[in-house]
Amino acid sequence: WGSMSRENAQTLWIMCSRDILFWINTFCMTHDPRLANPVIPFNTYEFQDEVITRIEEAIDTGNDFLVEKTRDMGGSWCCVIVFLHQFIFRDNRAFLMSSSKEDRVDKRGDPSSLMYKMDLVLKYMPGWLRPSVTRNKLAFRNEDNGSTIDGESTTGDIGRGGRNTATLHDEFTQVVEDVK
Repeated sequence: WGSMSRENAQTLWIMCSRDILFWINTFCMTHDPRLANPVIPFNTYEFQDEVITRIEEAIDTGNDFLVEKTRDMGGSWCCVIVFLHQFIFRDNRAFLMSSSKEDRVDKRGDPSSLMYKMDLVLKYMPGWLRPSVTRNKLAFRNEDNGSTIDGESTTGDIGRGGRNTATLHDEFTQVVEDVK
C-alpha cells in the first residue's frame, strides 16, 4: 500500500484525513485484554460510527456533545480516536483529556489510561502515516502540524487559563471534588 510508493502513501494519507471511519477501520488498532492476542484491528460497529461522526461534527462546529456510555461499548475509545484523528490530520488543534485520577489519563503501559490508547494506535500505525510526535507525561505534540493533546486529572482547576479545540471528561461521574 503506502509503503510501496510515495504517491500511494500520499493518496492514502489524504483519504484518511478526509474520512475518519476509513482511517480507523483500515489503519487503527485497539486493545482487548481478555483476548490471547489483545491488540486487534479497530473495526467499528455501526453505533460507534454514529458516535464518532457526531463527536467529530461537534468539534468542527464548536458544539458540546455528551457521550452516554456503558462498559464495553468503546465510548472512551471513540472519543480518544476522534481527538487523535484531528491531532494527526488538522493543524494547530489543542485537546484536553481528563479523568478522575491522573493515572486514568496517563499511566504508561496501562491499557485503562486514555493516553495508552493513543500510544497503541500510533505504535501500530504505518510509519508513513504517523506524524513526528513528542511524547511527555500527560502530553502529546504533533511536530508536523502544531496540534497538541494534554491531560489532567479532573479538579476544580481543570483547563484553567487555557483554550482548547475540545475537551474530554472521561468517567466524569467518578469525580468527587466539587467542580465549579
